[in-house]
Amino acid sequence: MKRTYDVTVNLVRRDSGVFAYEAWVHHAGIFKGNGLVFPLVSRTTEQAAAEARARIEDHIEDLLGVLE
Repeated sequence: MKRTYDVTVNLVRRDSGVFAYEAWVHHAGIFKGNGLVFPLVSRTTEQAAAEARARIEDHIEDLLGVLE
């Protein structure tokens, strides 16, 4: 079964220079939860956005904090 999710991602760069993201997940207009804040290994904003997106796409069903 395939599902379509709407995901809002908040990407931040901390004072330490480390990027992190938090995701808010909706399915069929219903809020499913938000993943916890995770640090990223990327060093640029563009790389961090791509890394966050890849993590979410690869693990959407298993994101911590998301209820199905």
